[in-house]
Amino acid sequence: MLNKGKKESNALRFKAYKAIKEKIIYLDFKPGEKIFENVLAESLNVSRTPVREALLMLEHEKLVTCSDSLGFIVRRFNTKDIDEYYALRHAIEEFVIPLVVEKITEEEITDLKVNVAKGERLLSEGRDIQAIVRSESEFHVLLYRAAKSEILYDTISGLVDKFQWFRALALSVPDAARSSLSHHKKIIEFIETKDIGGFKKMMRMHLDEARGRLIGLPGLLL
Repeated sequence: MLNKGKKESNALRFKAYKAIKEKIIYLDFKPGEKIFENVLAESLNVSRTPVREALLMLEHEKLVTCSDSLGFIVRRFNTKDIDEYYALRHAIEEFVIPLVVEKITEEEITDLKVNVAKGERLLSEGRDIQAIVRSESEFHVLLYRAAKSEILYDTISGLVDKFQWFRALALSVPDAARSSLSHHKKIIEFIETKDIGGFKKMMRMHLDEARGRLIGLPGLLL
């Protein structure tokens, strides 16, 4: 019975953890916004205990912060945080790009084109930010897979959620998704022509524009 109770407790905590993380990553909860445990508990149909435990897990992952006076708040950033994040992204892409050009298959290139077409359809349909961010993220996952590097996957596995979050924040700026899709199209062209230099230049532009959007996003910076 004790084991059963522990499993149920773990399941509720994980349910709350996944739900709250999604709300943060896909901007239902904005940076700087206070999280009300009682409201969350009611919406998830759980007690406040698994919600608080989930929030403590997210605090450990630095998605939320907690203070005695304000309770749990969605994390905000300073310019240094954003600069270091994009410096890391640049380093990862510099590693990935030659591998992609060398190892990508025709089938994988087709998958990238299908993804871009899907993104254009989502935009034309006026779909919500969550659908657009998932599609954008899928494009980058396809690139990482095409590199066929286990070391890469091991390295970025703990960063995926923050990649998603920063991507969602950058894409929340008007017309950002359309611009990003145009970059993705050019990236595919550079892959097909095996132009590593052009690919790297476009990726730098892609990341620098995203960084610029974040720096200018109201309410994000401390």
